[in-house]
Amino acid sequence: MTSSTRALPPLDPRAGAREALIAAVVLLALLGGGKHLVRAIGLGEVIFTIIAGFQIYVPLWLIQRRGEAPESYALHAHGLLLGPVAALRRRLVRARRRRRRRGRPSRLARLLALYGRGAQLRPGPLARDLGLAFALALLVFPPFSVGHHFWQQAFGAGAFAFRVPDDLLATLVKNVFLVALPEEMFYRGFLERRLERLWPTRWHVWLIPISRTVILASALFALGHFLGEYHPARLGPFFPAFVFSALTRRSGSITGAVFFHGASNAFSALLLAGYTRG
Repeated sequence: MTSSTRALPPLDPRAGAREALIAAVVLLALLGGGKHLVRAIGLGEVIFTIIAGFQIYVPLWLIQRRGEAPESYALHAHGLLLGPVAALRRRLVRARRRRRRRGRPSRLARLLALYGRGAQLRPGPLARDLGLAFALALLVFPPFSVGHHFWQQAFGAGAFAFRVPDDLLATLVKNVFLVALPEEMFYRGFLERRLERLWPTRWHVWLIPISRTVILASALFALGHFLGEYHPARLGPFFPAFVFSALTRRSGSITGAVFFHGASNAFSALLLAGYTRG
């Protein structure tokens, strides 16, 4: 980090948790208000892009201003993202030296100095995270399909006929990178890590973390889905949030949780496509 970057002193656990919870309240207000705006004026893609951007950039900004390492918040993909960032950083540094530029570096250069230094691809941990997400999907999706069917029948869905939507691949990509990635960065990466400093997790049930931190973060995650729609089914994400937390804590990276989360959303869309409403 350059000397011109003025990092604030590290937060004590209580102040750090308070800052994260304030950010979560603002996010919930954006989610609830955004869903109402979509119904009132449309512009859904614009509104939800703003919300996704909030979940990505606000945590990174709050981390950067304290001079903390993103990896301490599990905000990395074992070099899959920061490896290219490091390469870009090296090119910018060399170009700057050639031009002998003086003065305060650009915002991009400062971000690269913080997030790109020393990054390199770690294929072993990356493959393990992706493999665990895939194995967990094979284990969870079949019983989930059965429960999902009975749930749909209880709410008046018609007969199920398996059908692959034409946009299934696009749905998967969207749910991984535009839905799961921002949500995992905010809830499992930023929010949980800040709360964990105040309320450490000491209990696990079948490798699932059980603590005030995980319960509160999972409840806020579920509330974000519920606000603006107000249907009891939208509180359902409370439970898989514990699995996402376990995946993140196991490896110290949100990678596995992002891919399992995105695949779960896409699989739910695949199941929903097979039902007709009376």
